[in-house]
Order: sequence, then structure tokens, then C-alpha cells
Amino acid sequence: MVQILTALYLLAMLAAGWRLFGLGWSRGAKLAAAIGLVCPVPLLVLLPGLIHPERPFADLLRAIGLALLACGALCLAGGVSAAWLRVRRR
Repeated sequence: MVQILTALYLLAMLAAGWRLFGLGWSRGAKLAAAIGLVCPVPLLVLLPGLIHPERPFADLLRAIGLALLACGALCLAGGVSAAWLRVRRR
């Protein structure tokens, strides 16, 4: 179940990057929307590890949260670059 949710999150970030590229917003608005899309899910895992570092699996929670954050940002950037390459080919 956890693998399915992780895959869905990463696919959603890929699709969000694709769609975000097509919007006619300013670059700052797109960046703010991208941060708002990428951050919530990893923060659900990351914050408990940061707030209570003395708990047994805090280091594992931090590692998983940072990995989710990095992979979500990479998938969002991948969606943007795929949309950019598709527009450039036409």
C-alpha cells in the first residue's frame, strides 16, 4: 500500500509539472504553486521526525521525508521539461 501511495504521489507531481508549464501565470506564481504542490506530503513524514528527534525512528522519518521531497521536486521538474520539449518540437 505504501508503494502505491508513493507512486501515485510521484505521478501526480509529474502531471502537475506538465500542467503547470501550460498555464499562463507569471514565473513567481508558478514557483509558489509548485512549492505548494510538492511540500505537503513529505512534510507529513518529515515534521514528526524534526519535532521529536528523541523518538526511535526519527532519523528514518527525516530520511524518508527528505527523499520524498527531493523525488517530488524532480518529478515536477521532469513534467515541466517534458512539456517544454513537446512544445519545442512543434
